[in-house]
Amino acid sequence: MIFPIELDEVTKAILQRMITHKREWEDMKKRMKWSFILFLFSLALFGLYIYQTVVIPNHSSTERMIVAAIDDERIFWFTAFVGSLGWFVSFCKKKSDKAEQDFHALRCEFIQKSSELLEKRTWEKRHVLYEWMKETYDITLYHENK
Repeated sequence: MIFPIELDEVTKAILQRMITHKREWEDMKKRMKWSFILFLFSLALFGLYIYQTVVIPNHSSTERMIVAAIDDERIFWFTAFVGSLGWFVSFCKKKSDKAEQDFHALRCEFIQKSSELLEKRTWEKRHVLYEWMKETYDITLYHENK
């Protein structure tokens, strides 16, 4: 990776790790978003299926609705599928939160130690590096707030 200013190997490695963590976090956010959309879509289909096969034909009796739902094997498999999608959404959310925490911890550590990491001549040109990181990777190194 080529940075806009001359950096030592340690600083380059930290910045490259930060970029990698940012990409992982963005990937996990995308996975979580799409799995949640799939979960909602399948939940809507499941509700529609229940309504069409259980509620409409047996609307006169709650007991008949329950018996019809228990007798239909597809409801069991649909429930298992929707439940596993719900679990996957929860799993992706936890992984996304963890990736976000890792990224922000690394970013804050760099910000706190930037005066030590950047040499005297590099310190004066740090704004070029900070702007480049913001424009290229959407990583803000000016302050610790998200």
